[in-house]
Parts: sequence; C-alpha cells; structure tokens
Amino acid sequence: MKVTRFSKVGAGLAAGVSLSLCLGAVAANAAGTPVTANQEDPQASHIGTYTLVGVGSDTIQDVEYGVSQDLGTYDGTHLNLASWTATGTTPLSYRSGGVPAVATAHPNGSGAGYTALKESLGMIAPSGTDGVAPGDVDYSRASGFQDSNNEKFDGSGIVTEIPFAIDAISFAAPAGSPFLKTNGGLGLTLEDLANIYAGVDQYVDTVTGALSATATATTEPIQAFLPKPGSGSRQFFLTQLNKVNSAVPVKLDKGDAEFPAPYTSTSAPYVGSEMNTSHEQAQEHDATVLTSAPAGVAAIAPFSAAKFIGYHNGVIADPDAGKTAGTDYELIPFDNGSASVLPYTGDASTNATLTPNTGYKAPAGSVGAITREVFNLIPTAAVDNPNANVKYRALYDTFVGAGSKFCLDAKAILAYGFMTDANCGNPSRTAGVGSSATVTVTHTAAVAGKSTVVTVAVQSIGNAGGSVALTVNGKVYSATIAKGQTTAKFTVPTPKAGTISFGGGANDGFTPNLSGIYFASIAQGSITVAKATPTVKATAARVSHTVAGKAVVTVAATGLTPTGKVTVTIKKGTAIKATRIVSLVGGKATASLPKLPVGTYYVYVSYTGDANVNKTASTKLTTLAVF
Repeated sequence: MKVTRFSKVGAGLAAGVSLSLCLGAVAANAAGTPVTANQEDPQASHIGTYTLVGVGSDTIQDVEYGVSQDLGTYDGTHLNLASWTATGTTPLSYRSGGVPAVATAHPNGSGAGYTALKESLGMIAPSGTDGVAPGDVDYSRASGFQDSNNEKFDGSGIVTEIPFAIDAISFAAPAGSPFLKTNGGLGLTLEDLANIYAGVDQYVDTVTGALSATATATTEPIQAFLPKPGSGSRQFFLTQLNKVNSAVPVKLDKGDAEFPAPYTSTSAPYVGSEMNTSHEQAQEHDATVLTSAPAGVAAIAPFSAAKFIGYHNGVIADPDAGKTAGTDYELIPFDNGSASVLPYTGDASTNATLTPNTGYKAPAGSVGAITREVFNLIPTAAVDNPNANVKYRALYDTFVGAGSKFCLDAKAILAYGFMTDANCGNPSRTAGVGSSATVTVTHTAAVAGKSTVVTVAVQSIGNAGGSVALTVNGKVYSATIAKGQTTAKFTVPTPKAGTISFGGGANDGFTPNLSGIYFASIAQGSITVAKATPTVKATAARVSHTVAGKAVVTVAATGLTPTGKVTVTIKKGTAIKATRIVSLVGGKATASLPKLPVGTYYVYVSYTGDANVNKTASTKLTTLAVF
C-alpha cells in the first residue's frame, strides 16, 4: 500500500528546539585546504590526564575538530579536547595504552561511540575489540540518541544528552538524478522517501520523476542506501520515515527499522528496500556509493546537510575523492507541500559559499522532521556534581549550559555547516543503566581484648578503584581503593566479648571511581567477639613448717585485666590439705595458706572467668616446699 501525504498534530522540528544564526559568524573559506579525517585525529602524545577524549558520530566529527582547535591546550602541549574521528585511519591509542583489534578501526558512528563511552564508564564490560578500557573515553559524539529504550527524563540515567547544534537531513543523488523532477520538480516528500525505503516504490521515471511500484520503458530501478546500523543519522532518518509509514509494519530497535523480507540480490541493480544487507549499507555522508552507481540505476541516500556544506565549501575533504559536492552529486530538494527547499542557501553548482538554510524544515503539522539536534553524551555525574573533580569540571564547562565552550563557539558551528541551537547546552535527557559492583565483608578471628581485621573486598567492571566506608560498632572507617586493587582493610578494636555490628548505614558501601557503576551498599551484619583465653600462673615461696605460707596467682589476657575469683587448692598426693577462694585485684590474687607439715605440696588453681575471659579448670601450676 502506497503512503499518501497526510498530517498529524506535531512539529517538523523536535519540541523545544529553535534555530538561530550567529550574526557576524565568519563563513568557511572555499579557497582553503580541506582537512582530512586523518588530519583531524589528535596525536596520542597530545592527550593528557585532563584531556577530554571523545569518539563516535561521523556527522559531527569535523565540527568537533574545529571546536577542539579553538579550545587549544591546557599546558601548551596537551589538548583540552581530543576528538578521534569515525572515519580516520590514524592508528588509535587510548590513554590506557589500549588499541583496537584493528589499530586503524575507530569507533564509527553514534552507536559505536556510545558503546565505547559505556565501556569507559563501567556500564558494560570492555569488549576488547575497540581497545577501550575504563577511563579511556570521556564523552561520545551522537547525531541520534542512542538509548531511546532507556530514556530517563527524571535525570537518573548514567549519561546525559547535551545538544549543541542543529543539522538537516537531506537526500543525495548523483548529478542529474531523475529525483530532481519528482513532484513537478519540487523534490521528494517524507512520504515519498517512506515509500522508497519500504520497498513500495522501486522505480522512478526518468522523464517525469514519478515514483512507481512497477517498471515502464522510461523508468530506472531505485537503489536506496542507508548508513550502517549504529549510525545516529540512520536512526533519525528511519524514525522519521516510520512516523509516516503506518501502512507498512516495521520493527523498531532504538529508532532503527527492519523493513519487509530481506532483498537477496547480489548484483546491481539492487531493487528493493531491505536495508540490512551489506550491499545497501554505506558509510554515512560519503557519496562514493552514489557516484559509482551503475548507469541506469537511480541511487539515493540520506545525507547530512552540514557535511555537504563542509565538503562544498572546502572546509573538510570529501571522502568521494576527486568528486565535488554540488557538481558530481547533489542534494534533492525537499517538497514541503508548497515549495521546493534545500538545506543551504547559495548556488552549489558554483564555487559560491553555502550557508545553512534555517527555512529548511518539515511543514507545520507534519508527523516527521528533517532537522535534528546533534549532541554529545557525557556522564550525568558531571552535570549533577561538576566540582567533584577536575575532569567533571572540564566536562561541565565544555558542554553544559548556554555559556559552555561549545555553545560559545558559534563561529565553528556555522563554519562546518551546522545551525546554532537555542537549546544548546541544555541537559534535557538522560539514559543508560549502570553496572553493579559486588562487596563482601570478612574478618579475622575476633577475641576480646584484641582487634580484628575487617576486609572489604570489591569486584567491579575494570576494577578501577573507588572508596569504601564502613560503620563498625558506631565508628566510621573509610579507605581509598586504588585502581587495580580490590580490597580495603580496617583494624577494629574488640575490647569486649559479645557481638558488634557493621554496615547498614546510608553511606556504608563502595563508591566507584567510574560513574557507570552504581554505589554498592554494605548490608548490616555482625561480628561475634569471643572471650579471651587466659594465662594462669602461680608461685609459692619455700616456707618453714612453723610459718603460714602464701600462693600468688596471676591471671593474664592480652588487652584485658581479668576479674573474678581463683580457687587455690593445696594437695599432697591426692589429699586436699587446704582450699582458698580469693578475688583478683588487678589480675592478681594472694592466697594465705595454713601452717603445713614438712613436705612437698602441689598448688592447683582454677579460675571462674568473667564477662570477657574464659574460665579455667583446676590445674597443677607449681609446688610448695615446706621445711
């Protein structure tokens, strides 16, 4: 069923977004030397401790390079902002020393950039493929929100979307494309594009530009390209088409779509609209697949207006080597229902400098949009608590708020073909779920009068360290766990036998260094403190049978002064000759004995124990000689 043009209540541009151009902005110099992606890549030696490192979207890699050049260095050598391109082939090396499995394969696209950021923040375990280790990536570039299934407008997401500019999505085709004639020369509508990408319209008339489901003598087959999955531009483009494509069921995955049954042809022309086969996936904003399309095939692909403007104006090098934007390939006008509009002003067929056209937008009431914000994803923790550390302060100052460094660099935004955004710097949306750390508390034997060593063992993604707090018996213990370490140890006094409690407090737990790992609380528990085992000694001086003797008993336990009573028993053989019960004073007791006949006697002592010290049985400790 063909999609027809219709309208619903809505806006062509996302709610809350407005466009403006900065007066006095300097236009790009068309006579300048275009910069390649490899030239935009930072030198690894220029990435320092406080450098903000970003990866991700191809769409905005160039403007971020421009901003990074304006921001310069923080110490004369190390960059404030280092943005690795998506399409460059410079061997990539992160600050941890990690490199991708293929050193020249950068995280390519909004999705790949978001994955790298999640790995860096500890939200997910590093794959090893992209070389990212915890702490390597500070932010990611995105031209389409990468976690729409986990949007958290309450601000509880691990990452926050920070918009900074507006780009228009247009549609590129080889020069002289029959699509230029569609709708009487007005161009394509969103409904037309939905029909093309849903496989409803598979042909275009070379004379009239009319779209059709069947071939005629004057039609060419349509070869429709999309950026590969994970591209923010793909996500945005298909989301808009899905809004007008109610006649054809689609499956959504983070805004992406899988259209009807896969098209399996392996040779050109590729007629059909299954966009998940390799021959119909292309590097976004690279016209090579268009200019190299076979004769007699009408090729088309979504294309960033900012990229087209940047290529044409000579600010950035066109990846379609030897081809010129506006001459060898061009943007198809958008039919907004009453006029034909392009996303730029100026004549692209000449060397004239192009500038963004703020009038390029879907008509009022359209269910789809053709302009979108582009943004950076940063840790929400940096938005909520920018003064927590130097890195968070730098992230906040660079990206957050109308006064941020990005928002103040309108000159770069405009020079690279983007429109400025009245919503720039507004942290309007968060997303992402963190990972969980595991915390285990163990302790050595706890005995009254001594101390126990309490060990808090932590396991988390990357084991990047953090801090531990633990309340034991009312006292708070805290320690820092260094990167690569997994334990903190506390020596806790145990002066009394019984039970002491730990954990359960609001701050008791592990606070990770990585903001993508949740705080791990320590549940309330207890430690049983055993009574001490005493050492009992006795002495009895040699004495005359005419004099009453004495037995001196000492009861000792480490860290304690035992109390209670001792029973001193004097025996000759098995016969009991005297028994005395004496209280300890300062751990000692002196038992006065009766006069005894000449002979050798044995002194037995038992101890009753007390609240912290175990009792002992009657034990022979010494002899008493009577002469």
